[in-house]
Amino acid sequence: MIERYKGHVFKVTYSVVRDEKEAEDLAQETFIKMMDALPSYQSQGFKTWLSRIAMNKAIDYKRKKARQKEDLAFETFEYERIQSAEEEWLEHEKVTAVSQSIGLLPANYQGVVQAYYIEGKSYSEIASEQALEEKTVEMRLYRARKWMKRNWKEDEF
Repeated sequence: MIERYKGHVFKVTYSVVRDEKEAEDLAQETFIKMMDALPSYQSQGFKTWLSRIAMNKAIDYKRKKARQKEDLAFETFEYERIQSAEEEWLEHEKVTAVSQSIGLLPANYQGVVQAYYIEGKSYSEIASEQALEEKTVEMRLYRARKWMKRNWKEDEF
């Protein structure tokens, strides 16, 4: 009986999974399932009944494989989310350390350095907020950078 239907069962499983090795494995599983289900067979179209078992095996396999891909995608998403949370924390720590160090600058440089480097404001925005000339903002930033190079070591950050 198996010899008679093995080609047909293989074709059915292959039509769903499109992988020769997997189709062969599913065909074998189909015949195992057929042997278990023979007592419930009601003598109505054996080939159709066997084809339905093969088709269900193949569809179940395909669904299982799709779920595994979804699980892997979710695990990847979780890992990326954890990575971004870690990076976010490190960025926060760096900004905190830099902000504390800005407090060590001479008082006339602190405001412009904070506004330019931490808040990301332009020279003109800083000038209008702090009632300074743009050239004054530019000069204070230049002098603040020189002061930082002289007084801070790079490994402190």
